[in-house]
Amino acid sequence: MQFTYYNEKLIGEMEYGFLPISPNAELGYRPMELFVSSLTGCSTAVLANILVKKRIDYKRIDVNVSAVRNPDEANRIERLTFEAAVQTDSLDKEKQAEKMSALVLKNCGMIQSVIGSIDIRYQIEFTPDQPKKGDVA
Repeated sequence: MQFTYYNEKLIGEMEYGFLPISPNAELGYRPMELFVSSLTGCSTAVLANILVKKRIDYKRIDVNVSAVRNPDEANRIERLTFEAAVQTDSLDKEKQAEKMSALVLKNCGMIQSVIGSIDIRYQIEFTPDQPKKGDVA
């Protein structure tokens, strides 16, 4: 990875393409967005692998992330709560959700990198397999 700072933003040259980064949302992705996206991308991929291994068919996984920050300590992130909604016809798997949440936390390298510094909570809910607004049939 290579980065260049100019015009009030940092441009990262990545394998996939260029990534503009700036605290100004009009100039690039904010560092908080990238940080949370990193944890979400890793943990969702781990969850998808767990679902495959447990032979739970799913259509999609929607993840909502909320953050608690401390303005008195450089606005540091103190808690992240991940709420993963797994669309599936296998609604009887709800009792496995807590165990799968623990496996996600244990096997996500990005979360493991920060788990001692940030309170991370991961919740899984199984929802009926139904089209969401914007889905293509």
